[in-house]
Amino acid sequence: MVVLTSGPWKRMIGGLPLCRHDLSRFGLLWSRWRAKLLGSRPSWCAHADTDRPTVMTPDPNVSETPLEDMLSHEPRHSFLHRMRTRLMAGVSIIAPLWITGFVLWKLFDWADGFSRPLVKPFAAFFGNPDWYYSGIGFGITIIILYAVGTIATNVLGRRLWAEAREAIESLPLVRTIYSPVRQLLETMTSPTGAGFKKVVLFEYPRRGTWTLGFLAGDVPFDYDREPAHSIFIPTAPNPTTGFMLIVPREDIKHTDLTVEAAFQMIVSAGVAVPLALRLPAGVADPTEFEADKIHVAVKRSMGDASAAS
Repeated sequence: MVVLTSGPWKRMIGGLPLCRHDLSRFGLLWSRWRAKLLGSRPSWCAHADTDRPTVMTPDPNVSETPLEDMLSHEPRHSFLHRMRTRLMAGVSIIAPLWITGFVLWKLFDWADGFSRPLVKPFAAFFGNPDWYYSGIGFGITIIILYAVGTIATNVLGRRLWAEAREAIESLPLVRTIYSPVRQLLETMTSPTGAGFKKVVLFEYPRRGTWTLGFLAGDVPFDYDREPAHSIFIPTAPNPTTGFMLIVPREDIKHTDLTVEAAFQMIVSAGVAVPLALRLPAGVADPTEFEADKIHVAVKRSMGDASAAS
């Protein structure tokens, strides 16, 4: 039998007789509380040797840490830190929902107000010019858009619309605004258009730095060569602005990303990285950059020497 009667053990367990198998940290604490509650040694110590009492000294490697500290592996933070963490967690949940609802409500309000003037004449005809319910204008706007789209996709409608578009674009001031907006919207919304239907990668502004862009169109060369691509590069986190580059076909790497996933990555400023995004295997090594610099420097020095001679 083991008797712990000296040092910290006496303060921890009150000198109660314990077996050798109680020497683990949790065993000691459990035995202490069990002994205080029952007033006897645990029954699972029946295997202890009861003939030779032994006085044990405490192991210096075993600390007298309370059980709460042993079971808690999380660092203790101040009240302000915990409050800030919980507030930011709430903001990260509420803010996207609020912004989404705000944008949808503004779109609904715009569509509802777009056709609201069309309701007033009918309401005045029935003797109540102030009669109106929210949502009626929105429904009328949807009907108008659907009707215009149906006419524009018809054979006769396409012909009439082409003539009307040429007349609009012939106006000096109107065409500078109307033509770019029309082309951009047709590129983004046309189900058969090639633009903004592929997400590509290419090295810009230098080798080894990859830029995400949207394939917008083809730009032919003035000699026998495959056409280059015009790439729209949106800015983060506002993808409505950006710039356009003309990149050779061989420098472009196609990806499996959808346009929606690419926009999510851009809006999140690169935080939300899609799982389908993979950089090409042929990413240049930094040592190759140094070799290219040395090669360019040698060619320049040789050119300067030949020019001087």
